[in-house]
Amino acid sequence: MGKIIGENYYDSKGNPAHRGMVKVDGKLYYAGEGGKLVKDRKKVVHKKMANDLVEHGTYYFDSEGVIDIASLEKPVKKKHRKAKKGKPAKNNRLTIALLIAGFLLIVFLLIYAEFIEPTPRSKAAVTTGKGLKISVEDYDEEVYLCSNAMIHFYNGEIPLTQAIQSDPVPYKPFLFNYTVQNAETAVLLLGEKADFTDGVTIPLDLQKQSVSLDNLKTATEYHYKVTAKGKSGETQSVSGSFQTAKSNRFISLPGITNTRDIGGYTVSGGKRVKQGLLIRGTELDGLVKNDYYLTNPKDAEPFGFVYDLDLRSSSIFNASYVSRLGKKVTHKFYDATAYGGVFAKEHKESLKQIFTDMANPNNYPMYLHCTHGSDRTGTVVSLLLGLLGVSETDLRTEYSLSGFMNLTYANDKALNPVFAGLEGFPGKTLQEKTEQYFISSLGISRQQVQNIRSIFLENAN
Repeated sequence: MGKIIGENYYDSKGNPAHRGMVKVDGKLYYAGEGGKLVKDRKKVVHKKMANDLVEHGTYYFDSEGVIDIASLEKPVKKKHRKAKKGKPAKNNRLTIALLIAGFLLIVFLLIYAEFIEPTPRSKAAVTTGKGLKISVEDYDEEVYLCSNAMIHFYNGEIPLTQAIQSDPVPYKPFLFNYTVQNAETAVLLLGEKADFTDGVTIPLDLQKQSVSLDNLKTATEYHYKVTAKGKSGETQSVSGSFQTAKSNRFISLPGITNTRDIGGYTVSGGKRVKQGLLIRGTELDGLVKNDYYLTNPKDAEPFGFVYDLDLRSSSIFNASYVSRLGKKVTHKFYDATAYGGVFAKEHKESLKQIFTDMANPNNYPMYLHCTHGSDRTGTVVSLLLGLLGVSETDLRTEYSLSGFMNLTYANDKALNPVFAGLEGFPGKTLQEKTEQYFISSLGISRQQVQNIRSIFLENAN
């Protein structure tokens, strides 16, 4: 039987657990990612996470995390029109009746095509008296933002190498399905907050029935509102939410590859690494490898990058360098090393500078890269996540995901010298040993270590 300690729900083995609705001491709570309780806000409880304890719908959870059953807001379901049964025709008027019936059938089909939403599932269908209509797909289940092969990997059905070989593209955008009829314009308002204070507005194409939403966060609840304006000025809206499933957050930025968010991992203690702070990937400018060139810098603007942390050697560019991300983005070459080289004396100053700059909260959101985003980048990310408390298993997985760019990296043995070197530092856990490496070997202060954790960990003290 699980229990609640502080802000989190823990299972019978004492591990923080994402369980959805749980019952503890006769009270109902919602245990989210990393066991974190939902408190003092509304939350959509999907069928899969209701665990037969409550109905599917939106509820309010109080400041203690206890659900208010009476606050249930049920999802609006689509209602299909049914054809009325016609009266049997009289025998002496059979021919005329058949003609009339055929005419009525054609009229009915036209009405059906005009007013009945063809999408098989609908979250809400709203119609005004003038025929303005909006319908949105019912997203009861969590949606994955990755390939089917990766879903099989996350479910423990296949090894990562097989997933990589099965489908070389791990990224998958979210298709938001909708239908808008008899409107002049329609827009989608999307945000993580229910009040849309962080929302973005996306115009909808009335000739289509879906829009691709790129680079969403994983394991995150999104709120939406579709608003359509009719030809006579009338407006109508449909609101709802959907939940993205837990997975690695793969990023799509045309022109570059091996790009993903380092956030989303659960660390010791149940906290989670924040998403949207540090995106890793290949070089942006094609200076070393021509194929890696960010096609359109505007594609990166939604990330809000302010810092371009470049692990390459400054010798590749002798003139004044400007980041491909824009003139306002701070760029710096670090001449970094990889793997066992992080323990060599000649590389300590470079590594110290890297993590000193990572301890500065003003340097985020950040784009971190070398040339291929695998060797030097993979090593620095492993040290960073290790300091945050991510397990060795997850560190090896994070490294191996670069196998989508080159299958060679699917083998995590290249990290062995890093873990072997950290074993020489005091501490019972990998996190403690990594912290000692930062402090005693690189000269990073304890305050800087704390700064890094405060920056990256949700609800860090």
